[in-house]
Amino acid sequence: MLKKSQQKLNLGFSIFILLLLLLLIQVSIQLALIFAVSLAIGFTLQKSRFCFVAAFRDPLLIGTTKLTEALILLLVISIPGFAIVFYLSNIFNLPLNLYVTPFGAHTFIGGLLFGTGMVLAGGCASGTLMRVGEGFAMQMIALFGLFLGAFLGKYSLPYWLSIFQEFPGISLPDIVGWVPAVFIQLLILFLLWEVIRWWQKKQKGVG
Repeated sequence: MLKKSQQKLNLGFSIFILLLLLLLIQVSIQLALIFAVSLAIGFTLQKSRFCFVAAFRDPLLIGTTKLTEALILLLVISIPGFAIVFYLSNIFNLPLNLYVTPFGAHTFIGGLLFGTGMVLAGGCASGTLMRVGEGFAMQMIALFGLFLGAFLGKYSLPYWLSIFQEFPGISLPDIVGWVPAVFIQLLILFLLWEVIRWWQKKQKGVG
């Protein structure tokens, strides 16, 4: 009985999503594409249980490195992919503006606070959204805190910038070129991969 009710609920939700997608197509093709890609990303996150904070937390707390390895593979794919997109944009004269964010002491303080909050909340921003969709009530509190923090951060930013000094952002491709920059990053990721694999074997008592 419960299984049939779940099947009816899934069918009803699927029909709702399909009708919403058709409505968005009538309003804007671009909006419909964004919605479809968002659905695909959300589905992938939910099925893979991927979470950025878990990729850094799990090796230290529970000794598993699957999500860490997945994050490294994600970067291995996205770094050359972005370089190719940037290269093609120059060839076909497509508008693509790169913005390197300035940094300062407030960057590290904010990162530390945000990282601590993610560990206490049990997930990153994407993981929190995923669990809210699954019906976890406590994650709704974390999501509210995320929205509140973003709101306060936006409107208090001028105050923090008046206290902390900012330095120009550093772009590795601007210093060494795109090809060496990609190579350096892939080399670092390879070394991290080897460290993670060594750590996994150590946790299992192998080697």
